Amino acid sequence: MSDRPGPFDPADDASADDQTARRLRELLAREARAITPSADGLAMIREKIRAQRPTRRNWVRAFQIGGAGLATAAIAVIGVVAVQHKSGSTNHPAAATAAASSASPSPSAPVVPPVTPAASSAPASSAPSSYPVWIYYVDKRKDPQQLLFRERAVWPASPQHTFVKDAVSAMLATPPQDPDYTSYWPAGTTLLSANIVGGTTAVVNLSSEASNGPAKEAAISAQQLLYTIIAAAPKIDSLQLQIAGVPVTSLWGTPLGSAATSSPPASPTTSAPGTITALPAWQVWGHVWITQPAENATVASSVEIKGEATVFEGTVSWQLRSNGGLLKTGSVNADLGAPNRGLWSFTLDGLAPGQYAIRAYETSAKDGSVTFLDDKMFTVS
Repeated sequence: MSDRPGPFDPADDASADDQTARRLRELLAREARAITPSADGLAMIREKIRAQRPTRRNWVRAFQIGGAGLATAAIAVIGVVAVQHKSGSTNHPAAATAAASSASPSPSAPVVPPVTPAASSAPASSAPSSYPVWIYYVDKRKDPQQLLFRERAVWPASPQHTFVKDAVSAMLATPPQDPDYTSYWPAGTTLLSANIVGGTTAVVNLSSEASNGPAKEAAISAQQLLYTIIAAAPKIDSLQLQIAGVPVTSLWGTPLGSAATSSPPASPTTSAPGTITALPAWQVWGHVWITQPAENATVASSVEIKGEATVFEGTVSWQLRSNGGLLKTGSVNADLGAPNRGLWSFTLDGLAPGQYAIRAYETSAKDGSVTFLDDKMFTVS
């Protein structure tokens, strides 16, 4: 017979009892910590006691249940200790699992958030102080007619998140980055109010300065205002204009609701007198836009040129120029052709440091001339 102590050798009885008692205390303490009494817990207990009218049988049953729970916990601890004694090593899988479980918090234990210092009164997060808005401008060039181009500007965020008001205010106050773009709304014009009625019509009230502007630019300027609003609130499709609180049916001598360009509208709609309806994008947007890089941007020697176009078969011609000289030419196809609005892009690699001009346009099918031009200056660092 071997003289090696067995799993329950009397020599280890005292040690086993001590470890069992210690593990049982740890288990009971952990279960007790998992209980988080609510502030009104005592009142709820008293209400339940009065409602149940406990009898001796109820108390006996409660002690039976409680005793069964404690017995189960004790048996579990004894089982773990027994396995440890049998293996003689804490590297046993069961021992390792038990150790890992005791080291990690109980799944039922409440998660207590860290206490916020009393001296700190700042909110956890705050709204951004500014955000980007899209502004439409009128191209100065009659190429062959004045059309709309778009730029992004940064505008202070309003606490009420009044996107339409922010967009109109930004349009009236922000000069374009591209020197080829402009706005004919008179200097000093401000927004007095803006509301949405019927879900799709914006009612915009401008200050009295808005009453004096160039008559020939009234129609395209009305579309400029409306498309700036649509960029902020895409559900909008029409505009009713007020100046100093008075509804107007004409702007700078031009009746509102008429075509914004010399071409007739594709599908004219009628509503309240003076209501400006958004004309189709292919009719009032520049046929070729360069959307990247922005005017006067600084870029790396490899630069991606991006844009939008509404051109025949989606073909966009381009030129790269520097110091007045022509460096490269080419063409790129947008993913959609007219009358749809397509996206296009290409990459210029290996550019030396210096200033450049990228020109994108539609080549006239009639005589090969440059039409619907957009260009951007940029610097390679």
